[in-house]
Amino acid sequence: MKALQAVKTTSPLVGQCQQALKDTSARHAVGLYWVPGHAGVSGNEIADKLARSGSAQRFIGPEPFLGVSRQNIRRKLNCWMGKQHLALWCGPCNMQRQARELISGPDLATGARLLSFNRTQTKVVIGLLAGHSTLRRHLCIMGLGNNPIYWRCGTEEETSVHILCEYEALASLRHTYLGSFFLDPEDIVKLDVGAIWSFGKGPYIFFLL
Repeated sequence: MKALQAVKTTSPLVGQCQQALKDTSARHAVGLYWVPGHAGVSGNEIADKLARSGSAQRFIGPEPFLGVSRQNIRRKLNCWMGKQHLALWCGPCNMQRQARELISGPDLATGARLLSFNRTQTKVVIGLLAGHSTLRRHLCIMGLGNNPIYWRCGTEEETSVHILCEYEALASLRHTYLGSFFLDPEDIVKLDVGAIWSFGKGPYIFFLL
């Protein structure tokens, strides 16, 4: 009853009923009344009989004959994509070694947070966490460099783990923004990407990325 009285509807069935009532009311006086089911009301009993007769007949028409809502389709697709993403992340693969070391896995909340960043912020955070940046080790892997050693320390490879967790000259900055003078990769996994950006935006690190 409420659906038929609505000014706007997205249901094709309700729209058809509204149009039928409109066409009928052009020639006859039409009133809508609620009546209890299976209470001996003559018109309602006839409608029940017709409904049972129709449901017992074989369906004729294209399949699927049961409607599927857009929300249900979207939910199923998102669930499937999430499982596929997780399977690729957790599967046996030699790729994404550094990303797996510093990122726990697919996370919708972190993705939404990154989408709220501007291009520069996203570039710095992803560069630090995934290693896809101009750090020397990554450049050597890409064939764009021949010396992976971090020139400031002269002993360790210039990697995200070294910058985020180990390099002594960044201990004070690390303590200010990441909460500790020295960290393990497991600690980086637990941090908010906003803290990674705060640490990475300093000129001492920013120029590396």
